[in-house]
Amino acid sequence: MSSNYDKHSMEDCCDYVVEEECCDQEPVVAYVNGNLGQIAGGNVPADTLTRIPLTTILFRTPGVEIPQDGGVTVLEDGEYFISFNAQYSVSGAVAANVTFSIFAPKPIGTATSPLGAGAAAFSTLACLRRGDTVYVTVIASAPLTNVGSLLRVAKIPE
Repeated sequence: MSSNYDKHSMEDCCDYVVEEECCDQEPVVAYVNGNLGQIAGGNVPADTLTRIPLTTILFRTPGVEIPQDGGVTVLEDGEYFISFNAQYSVSGAVAANVTFSIFAPKPIGTATSPLGAGAAAFSTLACLRRGDTVYVTVIASAPLTNVGSLLRVAKIPE
């Protein structure tokens, strides 16, 4: 540790860091999760496109809203880091192709996990405009008993 640390209280040190090293911009971040299947009251039918209800707020700052049907609506233009993770299980002992599609509001990518129960992940950078909503859908070739998912949206500082 530096000698300056010993001479100042933690509060003084933090005040100095905030004043001297931080920018004026507030972070714009949202972490939401959602569940489908038995966790949410029933199976996800096969071959049915279903929007994941990413409505449980785990963390959020000003600059984002969480719509009733799930996802994250950004309130500022800019470049955003978008990350999605899901774990799921297939009904019975059937192998299934499972595809998660990420929209912002147009399709920006997919996370596919072929042939069986497992996990899927996706991340990208995307330019979003005020009012754009990032959301996720899922479709599978066999019924899904459970889907647990997490969506993260964070603005990249300029």
